[in-house]
Amino acid sequence: MLEDTLILKPQYVARSMDKLGDVISKMKEYKMWTVPVVKDRKLLGLVSYKDLLSRRVSLETKVINVMSPSVAVQNTDDLNNVIARFYTTKARVLPVVNERREFIGIITRESLLSYLLKADQIPNKTAREYMSFPAATIDENDSIARARWIMIRDNISRLPATKDYRLTGIVTARDIVDALYSVSGRKRESIMKDEERIMAMPVKEIMKYPVITANGNEPLTEVTSKLLKFRISGMPVMEGDRIAGVISGLDVIKAIADKMQLSMPIEAKIPQALKSNLDFKSNMDGILERYLSKIERLTDVISFKVSFKEEMSSSRGNKKLYTAIVRVTTKIGDYVAKDTDWEPIVAVKNAVDKIEERILRKLRKIEESNKKGIKAEEA
Repeated sequence: MLEDTLILKPQYVARSMDKLGDVISKMKEYKMWTVPVVKDRKLLGLVSYKDLLSRRVSLETKVINVMSPSVAVQNTDDLNNVIARFYTTKARVLPVVNERREFIGIITRESLLSYLLKADQIPNKTAREYMSFPAATIDENDSIARARWIMIRDNISRLPATKDYRLTGIVTARDIVDALYSVSGRKRESIMKDEERIMAMPVKEIMKYPVITANGNEPLTEVTSKLLKFRISGMPVMEGDRIAGVISGLDVIKAIADKMQLSMPIEAKIPQALKSNLDFKSNMDGILERYLSKIERLTDVISFKVSFKEEMSSSRGNKKLYTAIVRVTTKIGDYVAKDTDWEPIVAVKNAVDKIEERILRKLRKIEESNKKGIKAEEA
């Protein structure tokens, strides 16, 4: 059973019919990345900065129309199950519910890391061993629109900004969302114009600096302490003046998961032409884990399989067209989707997006069916 010190009472809980503008205001006030949405004490879902990143919607929108379904942990679960959930879902927050799915509280990534640090459970490893690399970066003069596109494409929430390949700042999903929703205009035409203006601005207009960093030799215990001290989710890892990678609280949790011998249910068949590209293979491994986490947040995933088929080469012969086939087995059904693109990573993303949408439709049907059953019992 989970210790009370792990479960936090959130400073704010949204109701299903709350307006998005009010929710965002509270998220800023309390510096919350994720807000639980509850109705009649039952957990409905979560709304996070990632949900708000992909598109700007009216501040009058009801939060129930913006939130995402959420996999929760029960207060009777043990610590190992919580670590496994954070590892597979890559969540910032896990809601805690009882056997009736009544909302009790939350476990944040930070509260988990703090608990494990005090319990001396952080492995004796270095940042270099567990950082994500190569690091996705963006030039400080590139547009905010490009930063948002990279974050959505790679399912990440921060990008180191550079000038002449040197670190000059960092931009996060929170920075972009705060910029998008900083305008109070409510007319659709005004919203669209404001969004276009903000998206065209250079990243350096909203990036944060100076940047908190780690070095490759830094022990994970020091990395964890730094993340908690500065209340950040991740930071660049530097080798001299070069950005060698990025390390986050999730990478520390991965180290703990490795110690527990946990594994991801991923199977990828990559063509030899792509497999020989070490940068591609390294990128693909991390991206597949992030895409799996998107599905895992909706429902339990039993297996996640990806394969590629080479369709044709470009007339110049230096690019190939690939079809990515994604097969996902979950506790609510089996799903298959495919997509074709000159960029195999984009093809995988599009296929996963199709499966994610199908799962969401299935979950909505299940929810509607449950509501009808409750009404029938009450009658």
